[in-house]
Amino acid sequence: MAARARILALTEDSGRQAQPTLQRILKEALKLVVVGVDLNPARIRIEPLPENDRALNAIHANQWKAHPPTRDTVILLGAIAARLLEPSGFVVFHFDTDRVWSKRESSENRQKFETIIRSGVRRILQGEGALPLTPRARPSLTTAQVEAALSRLLILSPCYSVESWLYQATNDLRALCHDRHDSEEHAQFIAEWTMDRTRLDEVHQPKAMLKECVADHHNEALAKSFPAEDVWLVERSFHESVERLRACTALVEALSHPVT
Repeated sequence: MAARARILALTEDSGRQAQPTLQRILKEALKLVVVGVDLNPARIRIEPLPENDRALNAIHANQWKAHPPTRDTVILLGAIAARLLEPSGFVVFHFDTDRVWSKRESSENRQKFETIIRSGVRRILQGEGALPLTPRARPSLTTAQVEAALSRLLILSPCYSVESWLYQATNDLRALCHDRHDSEEHAQFIAEWTMDRTRLDEVHQPKAMLKECVADHHNEALAKSFPAEDVWLVERSFHESVERLRACTALVEALSHPVT
């Protein structure tokens, strides 16, 4: 069975739970991009970088934001470009905005992603940088082909952080918090987030607010109960990320292919 999409899933988080958490959130987002999508892993492959890949050093240590780029970042750029050169290749890159929703335009991370990562990949696709390929296999692309490839480099960028999305699983969040302590203050926070799902995108460092109990210790479990459609409907950072995916016509086409 031929894969219709091979999605390289990258996350700046380095913890043991980071990759399964990202993949779960991404799958929920894809279900909103194309309702009824068949995510059979033989057809829609969501893959991490190999564990021993040097490109991981650039992501996990936040080296991707360094200027000039480190050697590991150059390797990362090459890995992204190589995946985008595949006919069915996509890259989804998760990084935290590190700003609340109302201040997202001032996000250094968003700006650096465009100037360092996307621009660096563009240069490689234009034949101006090194690829992990033989010289004879270097791309020779038109401007339109370069931009088409770059349209398949997509981001998930929560405001303030990925916990701003994961903490939306308020029923499980409340139980996890209660298991550690009986905090009226935390119970009030969670009650407010339950009543108004827009609030979490305006919380500065939500993980720090619950550092005594939940923090990031249960991200994978919370991802499993993430209420994706409810969070998408409030039109904050998760909605923004889903709509970026939806704007990629190549991705929509791959996801929309009928089951055979």
